[in-house]
Amino acid sequence: MRPIASSVWQLRSARGCNVYAVEIDNRELAIVDSGFRISKEIISEISEIQIANGLGDVTYILLTHKHRDHIGGLSDLRQYFPQARIAMGEGDCVFDDDNVPWIGGSRVTTVVPGKMGLATWLTEGLQALSLPGHTLGSLAYICEKSGVTFTGDAIISHASTLSRPLKFLNADDELYIKSLSVLADSATDVAAPGHGFVIYDSFVKKLSDLAAQPRKKSNPVEVYRIIKGLIAFVKLRRRKNL
Repeated sequence: MRPIASSVWQLRSARGCNVYAVEIDNRELAIVDSGFRISKEIISEISEIQIANGLGDVTYILLTHKHRDHIGGLSDLRQYFPQARIAMGEGDCVFDDDNVPWIGGSRVTTVVPGKMGLATWLTEGLQALSLPGHTLGSLAYICEKSGVTFTGDAIISHASTLSRPLKFLNADDELYIKSLSVLADSATDVAAPGHGFVIYDSFVKKLSDLAAQPRKKSNPVEVYRIIKGLIAFVKLRRRKNL
């Protein structure tokens, strides 16, 4: 694991997306997203964090959105931490005939309302911010103690610059663009993205600038290249059983 801020660690064994562990209220631990799958190495990292820092159980699994690279390992994670509550945005939950919310085969215990910009307090010092657009239930999580915002796929970080998911990857691109401004109004200056590098400086300013930039027209050749690359990536992971 790699410490990225006070009481926040990035799990280096994760695959698919960045997965984080964060200390929350009562010296308990929350895990942000799961990646494609949960390995013994990831569980070992979590255990090391708990032992080294005198932390208690994993009591929350905080999901930023429903894409498989972020929730593929959820069922495995629940097997290791069956007592953990699962937080998910309302728009990404699947409701059964009894109106019980599910995601990735696991029951959602904390459904975050989907109204744009609505902040829901999960524990003292930890809130979920509703940001529909990339998916209809996308969330960011803001931890006051560590001063870190977990953005999911609201942005992609390239070390010194930020970018947005391509238009065709968003469920509602107009909503998504609005969500960037909403996030900029609430975020901390340190951000832990779903993909790319942790942003340690002037995240709010960079995010505001990104939100103000007009969308460029999609280049069909670029879109084809990206789709082709994604298909090849998925096939490779299936062959490796990841």
